[in-house]
Amino acid sequence: MRKVKWGQLAIMVLVLLLASWSISTNIQSIRYGLDLQGGVHLVLIAEPIEDEDRQPAEETIEEVEAEEEREAEDLPPAEDPEVEEIVEDTTIDPIEDEFIEEEERDPLVVTEEDLRPDAREDGRVTAREMEQTKTVIERRVNYLGVTEAIVNIEGQNRIIVDIPGFTDINQAKNVIGRIAVLTFRDEDGNTIVTGRNLRRATFQFQSMREGGVREPVVLLEWDDEGRRLFAEGTERNVDKTISIYLDDEILISPTVNEPIRDGNAVITFGGRESTRDAQEVAALLQGGSLPLRLEFLEERIIGPTLGRDTIDRSQTGALLAILAVMLLMLIIYRLLGVIAVVALSLYILIYFGFLLFINATFSLPAIGAAILSIGMAVDSNVIVFERIKEEHAKGRTIRSAVAAGYRYGLSAILDSNLAMLLAMFILYSFGTVQIKGFAITLIAGIIAALITSLFFTRFILESFATELDKVKKRVLGV
Repeated sequence: MRKVKWGQLAIMVLVLLLASWSISTNIQSIRYGLDLQGGVHLVLIAEPIEDEDRQPAEETIEEVEAEEEREAEDLPPAEDPEVEEIVEDTTIDPIEDEFIEEEERDPLVVTEEDLRPDAREDGRVTAREMEQTKTVIERRVNYLGVTEAIVNIEGQNRIIVDIPGFTDINQAKNVIGRIAVLTFRDEDGNTIVTGRNLRRATFQFQSMREGGVREPVVLLEWDDEGRRLFAEGTERNVDKTISIYLDDEILISPTVNEPIRDGNAVITFGGRESTRDAQEVAALLQGGSLPLRLEFLEERIIGPTLGRDTIDRSQTGALLAILAVMLLMLIIYRLLGVIAVVALSLYILIYFGFLLFINATFSLPAIGAAILSIGMAVDSNVIVFERIKEEHAKGRTIRSAVAAGYRYGLSAILDSNLAMLLAMFILYSFGTVQIKGFAITLIAGIIAALITSLFFTRFILESFATELDKVKKRVLGV
């Protein structure tokens, strides 16, 4: 046995430990696709909101907190020094500038919006609006605590939402589809404060009177400006009602008994039977308002019965595929086949650990790609082993044959795998959600196979080259 390269060995051991840690940590939270687990499947189309009187979309809670931290550190927002942006209404957030109608701008002023490549043209939605909408939908559904939504943008203005393990399609539509602009208005219809100043919305049960029954409520916490506006509004409207609107729907219209200066507000829903309504409102407010109007094109509930059966069959198929590949390598390459089996076992550990680490979704196409990648994982070993056999037949020692095998076979290994990677990247770029899952799973398999073959298998062959030279050719498989 030759002198071990301890640095290389330490790196490989570290990789295996990380893979094992990923599996042990995430094995109980494997994400299955709708085709296996069942759930709600929604297809939505996004359209610009053309209503000039609508409030600008509120910033999400995380964006408000980030802005406050930036102000506390006296770090001004980044600005382009070469572009001057003029906005007549200073109450409008620059992030929402794209909602300002084109005719309201000074035609002689070139603004940053005019130079932006994804600016809206002919009523089209922009890529930034689509990303904002995707983020809002994810936060809304995840806030409900039922599952982790899988949200994908398809094409220019379509959004696909999959909620595995969730079957209440009406609640999903209520949480996802509403624009959710929060406003507090006085009896004359004047706006006191909006959701833009909302820092946090929390659902909980609370007793509204001493000794009373705990009821579902939504607690609203304002930022500094919101506290000031809310305190001034309640002070002006003592013994009057203030209506709380979500879009154009009145939630409640309580009477103000005294000014509220602590910066908090409570939305009550009256009884435990309204728990679901309170949860939905909290999810809508916490996620922020939508910058686009959403229309539902397709809505389906996929049953999980077939999914459980498919999972069991897929596991059986994967196990049989692994055993068949291992048996084939043992029959053809004998002792070298044993090394290939060890390398394949390490590959499965690394591959599965990586998939769990990136929180991959296991759908039928993804499982098919995983099984396919197991067969492809031995391709590199087959190329190298055949080269080793050829070089050993010329009289080279095993150590020399291994070096020559990797030297002459490396180009073929890289060419074949790079061609497959290119094909998968194209599928990922232009495919549907299911095709993207297939592509990313196979890409991960190809990368794991290259790492296993070029580092782990080679390390084993070179470490035991002297001992392999003493083995008969028939047993060795060369």
